[in-house]
Amino acid sequence: MYQPPQNPNEPTGSSEQPYSQYPPQQPYNPGDNQPTYLTPPAYPPYQYPPPPMPPKKRRTWLWIVLGVLAILILGCIGVSTLVLRSAGTAINTVSTTVASTVTTIAETPTTQAQPASQVSQVGGTITVNDVAVTLTSVKKLASDQYIQPKAGNIYIVVHVKMVNNSTGEVDYNPLDFHVRSGSGNITDIDFVVPSTYTANNQLNSGKLSAGGNVEGDLIFQVRKGDHKTQLTWQPSFLGNAGDNAWNLGL
Repeated sequence: MYQPPQNPNEPTGSSEQPYSQYPPQQPYNPGDNQPTYLTPPAYPPYQYPPPPMPPKKRRTWLWIVLGVLAILILGCIGVSTLVLRSAGTAINTVSTTVASTVTTIAETPTTQAQPASQVSQVGGTITVNDVAVTLTSVKKLASDQYIQPKAGNIYIVVHVKMVNNSTGEVDYNPLDFHVRSGSGNITDIDFVVPSTYTANNQLNSGKLSAGGNVEGDLIFQVRKGDHKTQLTWQPSFLGNAGDNAWNLGL
């Protein structure tokens, strides 16, 4: 076995073993050379910061809307006030005008009196407001199997002629004529006539110019044997149906 050379400074024959100044070597253990890792300190889990608070909404738009509404309301109130004032002024003006007109009419003397009631007979003429009506004829009319008069009545046909002697245009209408019984019952013409009427010359409604004339037939139902039956004419709705009459002489 190899022996290292002795140190000349050491005494010869020393009992100490060579390299005794070094510490003894430990046997090799593979686990002794494993690296030593430091355990990191334990930290609490990461917490995200709270979300920022949303910014406060500005209420500028709300004040703008309220301002616009207030302006509209005030405008409507102002317009309503003006309309009411205008309406009140107009009503006062109309009332004053009407009162003045009524006063004028009341103070104006009547220059044209209403015509008195007139009574004539067959062939006679009645004139109202320059319009002359002549009853030219009266005839009895037989019924047929389909169109019958009321019980106790008969049909009659009267023929009239109208002449406009005024300077203006006038209206005429068959509904202006009626028949009045002896008991005072006034009835209108019959538009539904029996087939025995063949003249086809019923009076219609229309207008008469100045100097114009028209004539035609009117068909009525009257009480059988009523010798006081009259044909009446009411040219104005302001008058009475019996103001102007012709005795039919039935």
